Amino acid sequence: MKNLSFSKSFLVFLTIVLILALFPAIHTEAAPTKSQLDMQAAIAEQLKMREGAPRLHPDLQKISGNKTVGVIVHFTEKPVGLERGIRSLQGKAVTAAQTDTIEAQVGKQQAAAKTAMNQQGIAFTEGQSYSTVLNGIATTVKASDLPKLLKIKGVAFVEPDRQFRTLAAPSNSNTVTPSFVKSQAFLGVEKLWQEGLQGQGVKVAVLDTGIDPNHPEFKGIYKGGKNFVPFSPHYTVKRAPDDASETRPSERPPSLPKVDAFGFPFETFHGTHVAGTLAAIGANRFGFKGVAPKVDLYAYRVFGAYSTASMSWILAGMEEAVKQDMDIINLSFGAITTSEADAAAFAVNNAMLSGTVTVSAMGNAGQFRGSIGSPATSRLGISVGNSTIPEERHTATVNLKAGNITVAKTVNMIAAVTGTSPGKQFPNALELVAVPGAGNKTDYKNLAVKGKAVLVSVGSIEIIDKIKIAKEMGAAAILVHNIRNGFNAPGPSGTYLNDGFEFIPAFDLSQTDGEALRRQLLNGKGSAKFSNIKLTLTKGDEIDATSSSGPSTPNFDLKPDLVAPGTSIMSAIPMYKADNPKADYSKAYVRFTGTSMASPHVAGVAALILQAHPDWTPFDVKVALMNTAKLLDTNKYDVFAQGAGRVQAYDAVHPPFLAYSIDKAVLNATGALVDNKKGSVTFGMQPLSQGNISVTKKVIVKDILRKGGAYKVSVETKKSFGNAKVTVDKTAFTLKGEQVLNVKLTASKNAEAAEDSEILGYIHISNGSKRATLPFAASFSPTKTVEVQNLQVTETDLSFNGDGKNDSANITYRLTGGVGKNAIELWDLMNPGGGAFGDGYIGFVHASESMKAGVHKMPLLGLYRPWSGEPAKRIPDGMYQLHFMAEPADGASTYVFSLGSIIFVKSTPPKISGSVTAGRAIGKVADPYLAYNTELLKLGEPFDINSKLHASYILNGRGKSVPVELDQNGAFAFDVPGFREGVDTLTFIVVDEAANRGKALLK
Repeated sequence: MKNLSFSKSFLVFLTIVLILALFPAIHTEAAPTKSQLDMQAAIAEQLKMREGAPRLHPDLQKISGNKTVGVIVHFTEKPVGLERGIRSLQGKAVTAAQTDTIEAQVGKQQAAAKTAMNQQGIAFTEGQSYSTVLNGIATTVKASDLPKLLKIKGVAFVEPDRQFRTLAAPSNSNTVTPSFVKSQAFLGVEKLWQEGLQGQGVKVAVLDTGIDPNHPEFKGIYKGGKNFVPFSPHYTVKRAPDDASETRPSERPPSLPKVDAFGFPFETFHGTHVAGTLAAIGANRFGFKGVAPKVDLYAYRVFGAYSTASMSWILAGMEEAVKQDMDIINLSFGAITTSEADAAAFAVNNAMLSGTVTVSAMGNAGQFRGSIGSPATSRLGISVGNSTIPEERHTATVNLKAGNITVAKTVNMIAAVTGTSPGKQFPNALELVAVPGAGNKTDYKNLAVKGKAVLVSVGSIEIIDKIKIAKEMGAAAILVHNIRNGFNAPGPSGTYLNDGFEFIPAFDLSQTDGEALRRQLLNGKGSAKFSNIKLTLTKGDEIDATSSSGPSTPNFDLKPDLVAPGTSIMSAIPMYKADNPKADYSKAYVRFTGTSMASPHVAGVAALILQAHPDWTPFDVKVALMNTAKLLDTNKYDVFAQGAGRVQAYDAVHPPFLAYSIDKAVLNATGALVDNKKGSVTFGMQPLSQGNISVTKKVIVKDILRKGGAYKVSVETKKSFGNAKVTVDKTAFTLKGEQVLNVKLTASKNAEAAEDSEILGYIHISNGSKRATLPFAASFSPTKTVEVQNLQVTETDLSFNGDGKNDSANITYRLTGGVGKNAIELWDLMNPGGGAFGDGYIGFVHASESMKAGVHKMPLLGLYRPWSGEPAKRIPDGMYQLHFMAEPADGASTYVFSLGSIIFVKSTPPKISGSVTAGRAIGKVADPYLAYNTELLKLGEPFDINSKLHASYILNGRGKSVPVELDQNGAFAFDVPGFREGVDTLTFIVVDEAANRGKALLK
């Protein structure tokens, strides 16, 4: 089963968040405006959600018991944003008085629902409430009470309060790109600055981990912020509502680790970097500056410690941003789902309808179909993938001498120091010292390397860490040589890390040269001279390998909308001045890679567009960004990797014309169609196995500059199937205000159509000097993309110890289509680096060569097959998550995966210690559930320990047991009225959820 070709590391990662008319529309029966159609699509989808019987999200079905579940409850009254969209279609605006009325109606419905919940005996916690981007509340309830929620008047839909992660990573790969300094000119931003466009008067909210308000890059532009992360045991101090600063190291309680299981530190930094990419003012000596450095910048802290967030916090931030009339929202985060219909995607839709441009990062799950995450799945929002920009690379002539060996040649530099010319750092030769091993800290023992050049080998640790350690040890430069069986050996490794303040100059040597020098340095000294350092610039405009791809579901919508620079982006990082009043910000900059970095580039360009065109709607901004994007290599990157192409700032601000697609899309699994307009043409699902197809879409071309002129139209098909083709009824036209084009897809019935049968390409519209490109796509698959629905286990707490209690369970799920090779694996949450392959997967509880569509049920009897090839074993005590993974049937390209229930395996009874003194019982329970909860706390999903360990006591061995509430660390303390020392006995009992029973006699 290990020959499944999809990446296990990807699945680990997954565990770990309307164009309005520019001018008054020409009234024709055949061509409603593009804005109307897009808005109708989003409105219809939300109204559909409010129709019919209340329903639970599939992930909440069949969950029962006392487990506390975080949920978002949607209600039937329309929120402000949706009402604005509906009235806009009628040519009306929503007045302030009408807004107050809508909010009052929403508030009344929510208050009535809470009263009814109390009357129905539903225990719940009061969370955030929403009236603008949603009509709903965030709350926690017991799993057993979920069905009761559906009986509350006004409830429409209940979905999980999902967890989100920020979407960035340090730039430490072998191939990263260039200095941010070049990106402004590369995107055409500097030309706009020269025209006086730097974002003045545009209000931008960055919803993220917060901001460092003391960073010099935000002086004068940071206007304030808000905190939406609730106080909890995660933190040592409670924050003020307007404190949007990053999570600080000093806020970490001693009980929490400095770094979580996924490598995220407790303190945060992501929001500062994102805000800097968008709006940094250039308060540095090396030329870094944000895209729109004169916006009014606001920070909304919706992510807390370890860069995690709940959907409810994010929704609260979006709600506030819209209420505060923000012009732009940036969302550089995501959660695993391709759905266009979760709360975050709906909130983005309604923010756009309310007049706020909303830009979202696609995700960093890699270039394969369906790797997109919410909220980038929003039908109306602007989703952004990650592209590269021209890369600055240094070469140097090295003259290395050791014994009778001299190495004199030109080599590549691995890394340089930000803001420093490598050619001026070494006027004289340095002493060369060989470091034994691979450059770990312990390898420097008894070596004097201060001010010297060190020679280390690749291996053992990442090269980026070797460089940092060498700097920490005082070295002035580092030469890293390859080893046998190393990448590219016996030549140099080819690693490139760009520049950083955390680096010293690093040079890439071959295995041959490195080993020869090392042998000579065993018995003598060496020297290193560096000269003739030169700079070269690569082309750029590649799609980063980590950038996620579309489509979103269920409409086969084209995502991303476009791409922007997001690889190795230099920006600001926090220095936590509240913890360190003497913090030095001169080097508070670092490079990160991810769609998190791409999104603020587009948000910054959107600010420049709005400054130039203050009357434009969010949908005008979106279409301008897409139409004017530069199409990248279409032989390497299809429409689901790059959308309309890479953003071009100058052209987006100054388009001579815009082309609006008028489209339809599948609403949901019922197959219902709704109107949908966007900057691309989506033909959706068109199964050829059922017959011939002929589908026509419309594109409206509008003259923005009112200059008219001759235009040409062409179709570029990059992939097709059978005799399918896309044609346009006019190959040339003269533009007079507005022109309607009919785009037709035709194909003949074909029984051989498979899941990957499709047509992809681009429609080009040109006036001779400027071109607009609209990507198009259609799927001819006989079935919709296969999904795994409701992967559940009937018992989440299991013992497998043969006592007849909690020794077995059933795994159930539904496949919407057939799959090829498939497995249900156990991922070890307590040891995510364990397993035979070091990826956390200990083995599988099911595997088969194929599986048909339908509902499946299989027993979980406590045995699994290790990936090491050993015979079946009993599942060891621990905390695991079920992962379903499958290859697609018929060789299609979309892999099938789903994350299922967390199961707790525990076969030992709780251990109890304590005593009774002066009528008071004091003690502690030791149990693996406490360790499990510690790990879940790091992930932001702890349980109440009393939901797993049920404590009670009995006096003198008879009578009814008396319940006892445990502290979250397992401790207990309670009074025992009338207890007589030396006479009475107290038996303390703990029964866990896996039916293990422990007891102790307290004396």
